[in-house]
Parts: sequence; C-alpha cells; structure tokens
Amino acid sequence: MNSLGKREQILSLYKQILKESSKFFDDKAKEFLKERARKRFKEYKNETNEKRVMMKWADARKALNQLKRANVFDVKAVTRVLKLTYGRIGPNRHKLLKPLIDYPSSSPRPFIRKVHRTAPPRISPPLQSLLSSQVKSLYPTLPEPKHKPLHPRRKANIMWWHYSRIMRQVIPPVTKEELETLEKKAGKGTLSSEGVARIGKINIKDMNDTTTLRLSDIPNMPKTPRDLVREVPYHTARPHNPRKRFIRRIYQRLLTQIPIMKEIPKSESFPKTNTEDKKNIGSLPEVKISDKKNLNPFSKAKSNKSTSINPSDPNKNFTITKSPWAEGRPIPLVKEKDRKGLNPEKVKNQVGGGGKKGRSRGKANIEILSN
Repeated sequence: MNSLGKREQILSLYKQILKESSKFFDDKAKEFLKERARKRFKEYKNETNEKRVMMKWADARKALNQLKRANVFDVKAVTRVLKLTYGRIGPNRHKLLKPLIDYPSSSPRPFIRKVHRTAPPRISPPLQSLLSSQVKSLYPTLPEPKHKPLHPRRKANIMWWHYSRIMRQVIPPVTKEELETLEKKAGKGTLSSEGVARIGKINIKDMNDTTTLRLSDIPNMPKTPRDLVREVPYHTARPHNPRKRFIRRIYQRLLTQIPIMKEIPKSESFPKTNTEDKKNIGSLPEVKISDKKNLNPFSKAKSNKSTSINPSDPNKNFTITKSPWAEGRPIPLVKEKDRKGLNPEKVKNQVGGGGKKGRSRGKANIEILSN
C-alpha cells in the first residue's frame, strides 16, 4: 500500500472516531473522546516507524469498534467509556490523584542517615484515609530473617513495592461539580433523554413504493448466512433500549466506584463534653500506667507503625463515604418484621409449584422463613 492510500485510510478512521464520539449520550464523554482522539492522532502524525504506525492503527480500529458498541448501548462498552471519562481508569485517574499525592505533609526520615534512597514513601493524610478505605493495609508485613536483622535498603524496597502496588488499585474521588451532575443523572433529579442517539429506526416515505422495501430493512427478519458474514462484529451485539431507567442504572453503577472525601476540622470531629459528663469521668477510678500498656497492645503497635512513618494532619480529619444514589434503592423481598408472622405451611402451598424447580424453591423459602 502506498503512502497516499494509507493516509486516506487514517483520515477516514479519524473522522469515524469523531463521528461515533459525537453520538455518545454523555456530554462530558463526548468532549473527552474527541479531545483524546485529536491528541493521539496529532502525537503520531509525523511517526516514521512503520511497525509503530501499524500498531497504533490497530489500536484506533479497536477503539472505534468499542465506541460503536457503546453507541448501541452495550453495557461493558458504555461502562468503560464512562470510567475513562470520570477518571476510574486511564489518564484522568492520575490527574485526580495528583492533588492528593501533592498534599503538603512532612517527608519520612530515611532508614539510613543521609541516604535518601532508603526513605519510605510519603503518604499524605488524605491519601492515607483514601487508601485505608480501599486496601487491606497501608504498609507491608516485613520478613524477619533468622540469623540477622533485615537490611534497611531491602526494607525500603519492600515498602516502595507495596506502595506502587496499592497505588495501582486506588480509585480517587471526583470534583463536587462532577459528583452533583452524576447524582442528578443517577436519579437525584429528573433525567432527560437529550443527547441519546437514535439508532436503528426505519424511515420509509412512501409505503406504496415497493422498490424501497428490502428484506434487510424489515425488523426481526431472519438473516441469511451471507448477511451475517458481511456484518461488522458490533452489529451482532443485541442493542439495549436507551430508556431513562437503563441510563440511570449505568450512572448508579458508576457511583459505586466513586468515593466521597470530606474534610472535618479536628475541633468538630469530637463532640464537646458536658459538665455532667466531666463529673462522671472524674468519679471513675484511675488506671495505672502498667494497665494502660496491656489494654490493646496490637492496635497500639499498629497505630504507632502508621503514625511514626507518615503522621496524620494535626488540624483536619478526612472521612470517606459513598453517594446515597449509588446502586439506586434496592427493595427487599420480605421484610424482617413481616417474616416472623408468616406461616410456613401457608407459604408452602403458595410457593410450591409443578416440577423439581418449584418444589426446591418452596423448600428453600420455608427454610429461610422458619429460621
């Protein structure tokens, strides 16, 4: 293939990506996809390496097929586009994590004096609270050699390896404006269907004109093997109905992966004690220092480990919550208070149906209700 023909194909692919990006129902995703396509095509505009050009061309075709699947409301494709847009994965995730990483805090001391490469990673207070809500532990369990103590360089390397691993898993919060718009789209306000692309409708001007009617245009018409071979792969996917409920549930599912971080001043984090509480506290017996050490040694050692390396903010506390609009409002099948008053024999007669499945389902419900 000559360079002129290849250039025309690349331009055609670029135009198709922009066209499919403009069909997506989310306004922010539209702008993000268009800007990302312009940036990536501009980066490799003057690329001379033939192998690299072909590799990026294949990636662009893959992205185009994924956009087409998203525009026919394939759940996986739509979820991936929204994750890229709102920073659950991809470059936007690193942009949202940067202010948390750069939050001003003191750097930990190196394990070897004046050797800065042996210093453990600096974890800011807001990043500590975010990581604690999502990962099992902030710091790794260090090995204990039998014959000699653990070398400080190896200790620092293990801590940095653990830090890089948990930073690949952490999901950052979004801005307040983005959170408000997502909650409105998830059901907090009224959801409009503006911006939803109309796909798959047949417009026939004259019903008497039989020349315009073809078998492929008739909906729910069985297709021949030749038609199936000619189709693009995304046409074989079953398109979903772009109803308000479908879009609302997509945003509700996205909100489950968006933590909400709140800053609370230290003075407001603990309630003030009343005068009566002070009297009651004063009447309690004093605890000796030896008894204080044996109260909970495990939790104390764990807290000392975290505070000695990366101390918390003396003026603020950071709490992590989730949006109340995440996953909608699930309705239980049977309430706990109504379960006690039900008669198992009555339920057995109502639930038990014909066949093995009906009998097994009735037995399972009776076991649940009898507990």
